[in-house]
Amino acid sequence: SGLYLVDGIVAAQGPNYGLAKRLQHWRAVIAHSNGHVVSSNIAPSTATKSVVSNAQFAAAYNGFKLFKPMEVMYQETSSAVMLALLINDLRNLNSVANPKNKLDNPFQLFQSGSFHGGVWRCAYKCDAIGVTAAVYFYLGAYKAVIVAGVAGLAGTVNYVLKGSPI
Repeated sequence: SGLYLVDGIVAAQGPNYGLAKRLQHWRAVIAHSNGHVVSSNIAPSTATKSVVSNAQFAAAYNGFKLFKPMEVMYQETSSAVMLALLINDLRNLNSVANPKNKLDNPFQLFQSGSFHGGVWRCAYKCDAIGVTAAVYFYLGAYKAVIVAGVAGLAGTVNYVLKGSPI
């Protein structure tokens, strides 16, 4: 089996967030290579209060269902699964977190316990689907308003061109 790479960076989160995540991974690889048990599992997109307080992120998360197999988790689900993975990494001697288990590549440390929510199997980059997912959500949520607006616009154009209502 090979090592696969996923571009899970979302530019809208800002450069500091992306850098912080890379630093966490680099630090985990260094600690593991120095003989420390390291639990550094990948969590899925999670609808936390801080994320969904941003209207654009909330809309994108609500539109992710358009991009199977993407799935946004509730905070309680992510927390419970991540805790189970942490306990496994600390207690299971066969876990990749245990430095006695040699890895072919240091990044396999993040491969084994990934709870990615579909990011690793999605045909698109995370950064590429956000706007489309948000538009999909807004079109569904405001369908009646959009239809009424288009009908009003069509009536106005018709009146301007023909000089009379429909």
